[in-house]
Amino acid sequence: MATWIVELKPFKLRKGVLIQGLPGMGFAGKIGVDYIVQELKLEKVAELYSDHLVLPTGNAGLLVTDDGMMRLPHYEFYLYEADDRDLLFLSGDVQPVSWGQYEVAFKVLDYFQKKGGVEVVAVCGTVVGAEEGRREVYFVADTPETKEELIRAGFKYYGGGTITGACGLVPGLARLRGLKTYILMSTTRPHAPDPEAGREIVKALMKLFGIKVSLKNLDRVIEEIKKREKELKRLRELLEKRKEERRPEYYV
Repeated sequence: MATWIVELKPFKLRKGVLIQGLPGMGFAGKIGVDYIVQELKLEKVAELYSDHLVLPTGNAGLLVTDDGMMRLPHYEFYLYEADDRDLLFLSGDVQPVSWGQYEVAFKVLDYFQKKGGVEVVAVCGTVVGAEEGRREVYFVADTPETKEELIRAGFKYYGGGTITGACGLVPGLARLRGLKTYILMSTTRPHAPDPEAGREIVKALMKLFGIKVSLKNLDRVIEEIKKREKELKRLRELLEKRKEERRPEYYV
């Protein structure tokens, strides 16, 4: 088994914060992190490769881009240098297979701490509140002090249950290392990519870290999806109505 990091640009973090957003429920965390990286045009400083990062089908292989280029599934690290501290955004194509989660998480945390990291934040999605149609951000904290800090910031704590994958494991291991850590989870639909959930993640990170990002491009995507969903709903209703009209009188 092999997991390694390719550094593209030497750097050192000042009171560094790792913000991890990987594919998961509703793709909420990945959408949020990728949007910030894209809007701020952040520089990629490192990549992580591992034989635990396989294709979504479960097979080993490579991804092919829309313009015909190849790439192995991997993680990407992007650096944001703020006034008083640095943020290291972590995104990726896939999550590790279950038996490789620990190895990859250790590699990420070893590298992050070596660079001067002191705080770990994982962002992802949750179905809490989804049935009521609410859009909220919940948190899970490492200490009572962190919990109070996040409550004052306007977030609700998530009580009971489990958090699977890297969104749960990386903060859990970070806590054992004595790093400040917490998880932010946006209400989402469990299966389809949900840019509205990603938007809530972006807003939460802007609030906590003073990041300034325009939401207009994400809002445009959300509105386009809503229009398509509305049109599909209208077409389904029309088809159902026509089916009813075509049924013979003796139909039971």
